[in-house]
This record gives sequence, structure tokens and C-alpha cells, in this order.
Amino acid sequence: MTALSQRLAGDRTAQIILGLSALFGLAYLFHDFGLAAPYPVNVVIKAAGIILLAVFAWQQKHPVLALGLFLGSLGDIFLALEPTQLAAGIGAFGLGHLVYIYLFARIRLNEGGRGGWSRIAALALAAYGVVILSWLQPYFGELQVPASIYNAIILIMAVLALIGRAPPLAVAGALLFVVSDSVLAVRLFAEQLPWAGWVVWVTYYLAQAFIALGLTEPRPEDV
Repeated sequence: MTALSQRLAGDRTAQIILGLSALFGLAYLFHDFGLAAPYPVNVVIKAAGIILLAVFAWQQKHPVLALGLFLGSLGDIFLALEPTQLAAGIGAFGLGHLVYIYLFARIRLNEGGRGGWSRIAALALAAYGVVILSWLQPYFGELQVPASIYNAIILIMAVLALIGRAPPLAVAGALLFVVSDSVLAVRLFAEQLPWAGWVVWVTYYLAQAFIALGLTEPRPEDV
């Protein structure tokens, strides 16, 4: 993260964009503590933090990453609408993760992979995915196919982040996505962990922010 920190130190525009994104992210955190903004202002607050991360990626000349982040913000909007557009939200998030898969796969192909621990961690993550997806199948209902595909996409994205030479911050973001979406799936479909809405939001926002910051670090092909 040193190279990125040095670059941002002299980039006032990037500092403002990231600061505003963090403020919107923090503001939406109060949604799960009884201080939610009225509808549809809450939709704007929820989406704004991720849209600003997309703006940051674009400003850093990473348009593909910006597209992935923007698709994530669309997913936020669909899930926050009344009534919730769950299928559309899953679709938007899924497309965003496909963009991340492309980015992590490109790093893996261009720079090679990590050995040892990363492969063990990837196998453990894949095993976890099989277990939780199997457990959730009866709860998915009519969304069984899209929900299963979506969760599989997230796991593939995280595995690619682990086995490639992605920046550690981006890897942390990918793993946080697994945490966030696991808790969300348990809350949304199995109707358990009703108290954990704030966990979903914090891990989700940090996942997007870490991927945005990590994947805008200078890569070997950029220097």
C-alpha cells in the first residue's frame, strides 16, 4: 500500500472522493441502529458510497474496476428499493463480481500465482463454499438457481484473489465479500442472525473499498 499512499498524498481530488465515500458509508451504518434516513433518501445514501468508489477508480484510470464498482452500487439500489428487487440486485452484484473475476484472473495470468499457504487457503475456502451452499439450498426457494450461481461467483472471485499475486488489500477485500455475503444469505434466506445487518454493511463496504484501493495500486505492467 506504500505506493498508493504516496500517490494519494499528493492527489487532493482522490482524497476528497474517498473521504466522501467513507462518510456515506458511515452514514448508512446507522440504518441498522434505528436512525435510518427516510425513503428514498436512504437509497441514495446507500449507493453513494460505492458510486464514489467507482468515481475514484475512474479517476485513477481503472475504467474496468470502475464498472465493477458501479454494478455493485446498482445492486445496492435494487436491494434498498421498496419493494426490494432481489432478483435484479443479485444480477447486478453478480455482474460486478464477474468484473472482479476478470481483474483477478488477469493478475494471475500476467504475474503468476502464489504457492504454499495461498493454495491451502483457497482449498479451505472452496470447501467452506460447498458446505454453506449445500446448507442454504432449501432456503433459496424460487431463487435457488440465481442465488447459487451468485454465491459460486463470489467464491471463484475470492479463490482467484488468493492464488494470484493480487495486492494484499484487494485479497482482504475479496475475503470480506465472502463474509458479508455469507451473513447476508443466512439473514435473507434462512432468516437467522437478525441482529447482524451492521455486520453485512461494514464487511461489504470495506470489501468494496479494499478492492478499489488494492486494484488501483501500480502493477508491474504499469511501471
